[in-house]
Amino acid sequence: MMDSNRHMMTPSNRLAKTLLASLVVLAMSVPSLATPSAPHGQEGGHGVAVSFPWVFQKGTPTARQTAQSTAEEIARKADYASVPADVAAAAWTKNRLPTPRYGSMPSRASLVKLGKYLKANTVTYGSVAWHTRSIWVNAGPKTISTATVSVYVLDVASGKVVYSKRGVKGRSDEKSNGYKIAAAILFTPLVTAVSGGPATPREQRASQIALGLAFAPWVKAVSAAR
Repeated sequence: MMDSNRHMMTPSNRLAKTLLASLVVLAMSVPSLATPSAPHGQEGGHGVAVSFPWVFQKGTPTARQTAQSTAEEIARKADYASVPADVAAAAWTKNRLPTPRYGSMPSRASLVKLGKYLKANTVTYGSVAWHTRSIWVNAGPKTISTATVSVYVLDVASGKVVYSKRGVKGRSDEKSNGYKIAAAILFTPLVTAVSGGPATPREQRASQIALGLAFAPWVKAVSAAR
């Protein structure tokens, strides 16, 4: 007689099968870094750009995320396909490149290695620092933030920095020509910040404006070369 217990699914067996199925799904959803490929989206007219690394001084976590995503967005505005930041960060770690820190930009050798590993044509990188404070205006307090950025564009093939702009400032309450220039090269609208409100939206807006101003000449030059 056949032992019926051999075909009985115990709770522990069911749990093991469920966990195994979950691990398979998770593994399939994580991109492999062993053989990176350029199509991180459809390739842009100028190829692929990786916007990494960006280093920060002060700034809330959300403001830092906005700065990173803004840099990627500007690369797309210049007609590059953009490598997601998490893919770039994982590649940086996998290649054991030195941890970037504020005040110390990565070496060109590290940037070229990253670019070649990700099959990118261009690397955009830089730094963002915030100065956020509350000032008294008329009858009440107003929160403002100034972002100071330094940006660089490296051509992977030559290993040369082909564009740089240092110490560009953007204020969260900017309403003059700088605001218009920044808004014109971003796909995403500038973050709305309420007067006297929390710091985060002010810092987000300030970084968008500063990065837009810093990269505007580069985007214009690249667009003209199409």
